[in-house]
Amino acid sequence: MKYRLLKWLACPKCSGESFSIEVRQSNHQPVCSSHFLEGVIDGVNLEKLSETEIEEGALHCQKCSAVYPIVAGIPRMLVGDEGEKTHHRKTVFNTASNVWENNFLEISAPLVAQDFLGKAVLDLGCGYGRHTYFAARYGAEVIAIDNSEDALYSAKQNTKNLKHVHFIQADAANIPIKAQSIDRLYCYGLLHHVDDPKVVLAGATDVIRPGGTLSLWVYGPRQGLTLVMNNALRGVSTKMDEKQLVQLSVMIARFLRVFSHTPYRWFGKIPLAGGILSHLPVHEHHNWPFDVVVADICDRLRIPVKHWFTKEELEKWYGSSGYSNFTVRRRIRNNETFCSIGYRR
Repeated sequence: MKYRLLKWLACPKCSGESFSIEVRQSNHQPVCSSHFLEGVIDGVNLEKLSETEIEEGALHCQKCSAVYPIVAGIPRMLVGDEGEKTHHRKTVFNTASNVWENNFLEISAPLVAQDFLGKAVLDLGCGYGRHTYFAARYGAEVIAIDNSEDALYSAKQNTKNLKHVHFIQADAANIPIKAQSIDRLYCYGLLHHVDDPKVVLAGATDVIRPGGTLSLWVYGPRQGLTLVMNNALRGVSTKMDEKQLVQLSVMIARFLRVFSHTPYRWFGKIPLAGGILSHLPVHEHHNWPFDVVVADICDRLRIPVKHWFTKEELEKWYGSSGYSNFTVRRRIRNNETFCSIGYRR
């Protein structure tokens, strides 16, 4: 954990903004003076061009005396939750492949790379860090939150060469961030899995500055054969142990490689054929490494979808929650999903 993360931290139990730090183990990472525009930065020695990072220790809230351990460089700020188990502990992605960047920019539109420069960004439900990576590469100071230890481990590895990234293990319903301290908050692929999306959205709104943005990507309603298949697979997968779930995910990934990814990769750019093949299930993943596809399927089968969202519901929520200039766009490819953005008044 970098000392400068304290600039944004708040206690998830009492909203206190003052912490004392217990340090048991730390290290020093090289930095360049060009990484920082401010004068004095906590934990940074510009004369020695190094930054102190806490590997093991604890955060002590000065208001309510809550204690949050720092383990493997990550503050553990869960409230009554052990966190989600995922299959992403060893997930890596090729940062040089344009498929990941194109996906981030597509779902973040109308924001472009320049809109992240110099901004405080919160990646809520960061997973293995592929969206965190690009926001930070575009010049943002990114705080990445997930309740899964496995996901955070991979996210930290995938962004290890970026200096302006911070990780916190926390629950989306109890965001440990100061009120009105974030310029850009995005929550991609999380809301449909949480117990109460309105609680998460209210908490997200609280931490966004006036004029800041909230971007979402969520599942739309499933119908017909897609709904039947989703329900059937999850009905089976919820009864499986880890080994069985991985085996099933590998089988599904192989099926998709043969009958969805490969046809789309070969013929997707042909005008008439591409329009037809764009309806194949998760054809967008045709450029993903096989192990990433397997990990994604594991998580889809393990973590239940608790909510589906309609365009009208999202528009109503943005309008009633103090956002202006909001847009919700339908993204129909494999299944219906929605991307949205709003500006906090």
